[in-house]
Amino acid sequence: MWQRSEPGMNLPTVEVTASTPLRANFDSDYRKGPTSLYESSDVDDGKDTSIENGKPQWNTIFHLNREPLPEHSDIYFGKTDWRSIANILLAIYATFFSGISLAIAIRQPRYGNLISPTGPLIPSTADLLFSLFSKSIEIASAGVYITFIGQFLTRRSLRSRGIGLTDIALREWLLQPGFVIWHWDNLKFASTTILGFTTLLTAIGIFFFTSASNTLVSPHVATGQWETSRFYGNVEQDFGNVILLKKNCWSPIDAQLDTLNPGESCVNILASGWAHQDMNNYMKDWSRKATEGSNFSSNISFRPKATSSIFEDTKTAGSWVERASSNLTSQSLKYGRVVNNITLSMPHPVVYYSARTEFPDPVKGSGFGEHTVKASVVSPTSNTLCVNMNRSEVEPLVYVEFPNARFTTNSAGRKIAATDWFNDVAGDASLRPNLTRTGVEDIFKWGPAYSRKFPLFKQWPIDYNSIFNITVLKSDSIYLLIKSPNTTDYTICQMSGRLSPDCLTKHTQKVGAQKLNSECGSDEMSFKQSIAPAIFHSKPSTDFRDYLGAWATAVGLNGGEFNSNNSNSHVLSQLIVTNSSGKVPSLNVSMPSIAEALAVSSNSMLIKASIDATFDNRTVPKAPTAPTLFPYDVIVQNQQYKSGPPDPWQAILYPILVIIFVANFYCLTYFLRELGLVVDFLDPQNLFSVAIESPDESERSAAGKGFVVHHNDAAWNLRRDSNRKLIFKRRRVEEVALNEKSDLDDNWI
Repeated sequence: MWQRSEPGMNLPTVEVTASTPLRANFDSDYRKGPTSLYESSDVDDGKDTSIENGKPQWNTIFHLNREPLPEHSDIYFGKTDWRSIANILLAIYATFFSGISLAIAIRQPRYGNLISPTGPLIPSTADLLFSLFSKSIEIASAGVYITFIGQFLTRRSLRSRGIGLTDIALREWLLQPGFVIWHWDNLKFASTTILGFTTLLTAIGIFFFTSASNTLVSPHVATGQWETSRFYGNVEQDFGNVILLKKNCWSPIDAQLDTLNPGESCVNILASGWAHQDMNNYMKDWSRKATEGSNFSSNISFRPKATSSIFEDTKTAGSWVERASSNLTSQSLKYGRVVNNITLSMPHPVVYYSARTEFPDPVKGSGFGEHTVKASVVSPTSNTLCVNMNRSEVEPLVYVEFPNARFTTNSAGRKIAATDWFNDVAGDASLRPNLTRTGVEDIFKWGPAYSRKFPLFKQWPIDYNSIFNITVLKSDSIYLLIKSPNTTDYTICQMSGRLSPDCLTKHTQKVGAQKLNSECGSDEMSFKQSIAPAIFHSKPSTDFRDYLGAWATAVGLNGGEFNSNNSNSHVLSQLIVTNSSGKVPSLNVSMPSIAEALAVSSNSMLIKASIDATFDNRTVPKAPTAPTLFPYDVIVQNQQYKSGPPDPWQAILYPILVIIFVANFYCLTYFLRELGLVVDFLDPQNLFSVAIESPDESERSAAGKGFVVHHNDAAWNLRRDSNRKLIFKRRRVEEVALNEKSDLDDNWI
């Protein structure tokens, strides 16, 4: 076996037979005689211009050696030698894992909660592991290709083809990339050959592999594409079950301390707080616009949206829908009076609670956990219809104007109804045909024709005040009678709620900000478009009427019974749209209408009524029931750790991963074909040992031009000298014809 020379040892030498000068494209073929027993027609890095039947033949890169090196050779490590086995294993490792890296970069997997600040693998650890992984591939790939270069060129030097000094320089490109620039002559010659060009590409790939892997393979926070998914939410009720509302209201006052109704009092406090906050925020939007010296549009689509304060950490906003019926001008022209009809859709809260379960809190600085969810769920929707009526039209609905009504007259001449006035009104009185018509039955859709009862009010409110009716038998609405100081007319408002299929719910969470809002229109994710096209017909909920009643009580909308001049009623009365100027009425561009304000003030109760409520219009018998999980469809776009280029332009690094994988794959194929290793004579120690024993060729250099020029322009072969030492020997052009046969027959093994 080959051993490294020690002092006093006889080094194997190399015999170099004269050959034609090495050209830039390395296309010379020195095998013009019969091949030696130990000569292998190995892979060539250029063209084989040998002529067979007058046609040039090309060596294939997968051509197998017909006569491999004998296993008893002293420069050959057998296929079972540990060095040969270790080399194969290293090539397998480099090939397999460089392929895995390329696959990860192409597939761009998302790691979800696997890599997260609270997951099993924290980001810093994941970054370290991926960096070590890519560095190990780089080191293994460099070792594999250096071994391939040494094996390939050593085997070629043992054949008649020989190697040039430029070939030897290829190894240095992998070890010292600066040589590519400073040794320009080597680059000029070698880059024109297949071996030289592929080595240059591989060198570039190896030295940029870690950078490419860290960019394309290592996980980083990124926003992904929209993906379909399925979330789950609790369902305990249909919609607006006031029993569940009272049950879940947090208060230290229980039934033992408050025997009347502690739950209702708790609910009223909640409703009052949310209503005042929501109304205050809404009026701020209008005030800011007025401060800027500009106005909003009279088109409902471009007016301020309703926002809710029900979730302290989330900005919740709704959408104005059914815009055609919300056009005050067209509706007023149609009915010959001011008709202020507003429909508001709010997001379903199930998406808010599901997102808190499905996603971690966003991480400041990285954005991890930021997400956007669009859910195909129904939307809680309210309708507020306010109609201006003159006194004579309203009289049939006011108790003190009934025949035989019981009332007293105060000092101001106002009729004050008896406290038990409702005992005088039979349950079905409002449906009797002989009840005087009001002229607005077709607008409110009440009366015998619609099987809906009329509201009855206790007495007349004074200016700036309102009186409500929240107990119409079997009704789905509450009613408000309010008097504006700006007109002689009275205004009756009808409010109801339902679940609508026309919108989707969108939840967005970023660092320091969460948004929950409804999006309405033709979006494919709306419940109507994606789940129940053309078969969903929503109707007002009789249960939600009780929520509205709790809200109206909490904000004092019945203060007109006592002339309390409640602040809410005071503001609302001034938002009533009038037509006293004789012009066609329209929405005021500098302030909201009363219907908008009522919808905004009650919108938190609309969301509250939807918590743990059905989100797909299912019916829950005997509600409330035990919480049950039901699925719903969503599309998700979120920020999480994933592989792939952070920016599109960084995809230019993909060729680096491809080059390394292809190089490793070819090297593995070569090693499996050429089982066993030969001593690498391009290794500096071995190269020096052979070179020091080789004969001095400078004496044969033409015109005494020295070693450098003419030795660089020749092919060198490993041969045995007379003392059986391996030496390098150069072959001149003029010696080829005379000595080719004898050189090929040398027994160098």
